[in-house]
Amino acid sequence: MALEGEQLIQPPKNPLTVKLNLAVLDYYFQAFVKKWLPAFTPVITSSYRTGTKNKEVGGAANSAHLHGLAYDFILKNSAGQAIPKLQAKKVFDEFIFPNWSGFSLFEADESGGYHIHVNLSREISTYAGLTAIAGIGVIGFAIIQSWGGSKT
Repeated sequence: MALEGEQLIQPPKNPLTVKLNLAVLDYYFQAFVKKWLPAFTPVITSSYRTGTKNKEVGGAANSAHLHGLAYDFILKNSAGQAIPKLQAKKVFDEFIFPNWSGFSLFEADESGGYHIHVNLSREISTYAGLTAIAGIGVIGFAIIQSWGGSKT
């Protein structure tokens, strides 16, 4: 079920689109961590999910995980220990929520743990742009190969 006002966008069927989405997400995420969370090491606990896996974990029907555009993670300190929930919530409130260009959410569980969810937009333009870039690259490569074939 989509959130009110949110368009339900079907997950991509082309594995290349998912790989491109994951590459864009990871690039943005790494730059974000370097700038805003340099004292922490994020440990990604969930990334791309198949439809079956998403149902198993109780994910939203319109989850960005289905598109390769979301990470769930915890934070570790410089000693390699997971930081406590209250400290993680403070980091989320002060650094992640106000500075992440996309959707972010802090979720605590009954056992006292937590995870932080971040995702990039699932708007159709994201896919159109990534597909266009991938298509131009593939077509360009094919043209170069056909023009510059072996001339021995």
